[in-house]
Amino acid sequence: MRCAAFNSGPEFHMLDHIAPLAHLMQMPLITTEEKNTRLARRFYPHVKLLYMPDLEMRLGEIATNFDVLFECKFWGTHLKSLFKEFYHKEMRLVFCPHGQSDKGMHSIGQYPLQDAVLLYGDLLVEMLEKLDLWSLISQAAFIGNYRLPFYKQHQSFYDAIAEKLIFSKLPKQNKTLLYAPTWQDAEDSSSFFQWTQRVISQLPSEWNLIIKPHPLLQQKRPAHYYALLAQIERKTNVLFIEEFVPIYPILSRIDILLGDHSSVGYDFLAFNRPLFFLPTSKTTRLHQCGQMIEPDQNIYEQLEHPKCFLQEQKLLYQFAFKEGVDPKQNILRLLSHGRQDKDGL
Repeated sequence: MRCAAFNSGPEFHMLDHIAPLAHLMQMPLITTEEKNTRLARRFYPHVKLLYMPDLEMRLGEIATNFDVLFECKFWGTHLKSLFKEFYHKEMRLVFCPHGQSDKGMHSIGQYPLQDAVLLYGDLLVEMLEKLDLWSLISQAAFIGNYRLPFYKQHQSFYDAIAEKLIFSKLPKQNKTLLYAPTWQDAEDSSSFFQWTQRVISQLPSEWNLIIKPHPLLQQKRPAHYYALLAQIERKTNVLFIEEFVPIYPILSRIDILLGDHSSVGYDFLAFNRPLFFLPTSKTTRLHQCGQMIEPDQNIYEQLEHPKCFLQEQKLLYQFAFKEGVDPKQNILRLLSHGRQDKDGL
């Protein structure tokens, strides 16, 4: 089957999920935005890119050249009918998740509406079962954490670019904290607007701070976002990174991750290093793998005394990312059958 991956629309952060998948399956990655295309060329030169800003005028070309399309956004049900009615094409539309997290239960209801879904591991299955959705999904394949092997395969490239753009700009002798807040969704998951000022103001000289906010935070409250950004202008041990897309070159170098409900926390489990969380509206499974920051105490004094959660981190990582699977073979097996037997996953 002829396959293509899509990064349609402005969500450039999804490149770190769809580009490794495109590389894994040796399929082209189609982008529709100039910025995303620029970032894809910079950070994923290993992937063949097709830039189609006029995608809506080229659906006939897509129908002629491809049989299966992958994207990290939910496919609209109307697209299936559009390909069939206008181009006489039974296009298969496959959804790939863009990060494992404990949030997003309100959107997971879209899974049964997809032709097929890719799953990291048993945690996603459990989430679907809790909402009585698993029985409604007929086509699925486990892919594990396919992004980490992609990083390791190209580690020299990614480590070099991370050193140039990030770590060379920070004091070498310092310990490094990554603060990676998620976006402000309907579940009030983000710590960014409530906590960033304190994370910056309490920063001691012996720590480096990298802040990697979710791109949607800027859209939510732009004035507040840029006011926080202005606080770091004269600090030599702080970097605010907005367009450095790949996460694993950063995670491999940091000492501690500070987060809330971001999927970056699940990615960081692979390194068995200290995790700290800022309090938000709820406590989730991932929070059992690290320490919650006490609001009435200095943040960095608490970071100096991390507790050990190695066993909890290892078990949750295995549950979330089903180790030992062959993602490429599982996807090929999925595509070779009209209906995937989920019991054989």
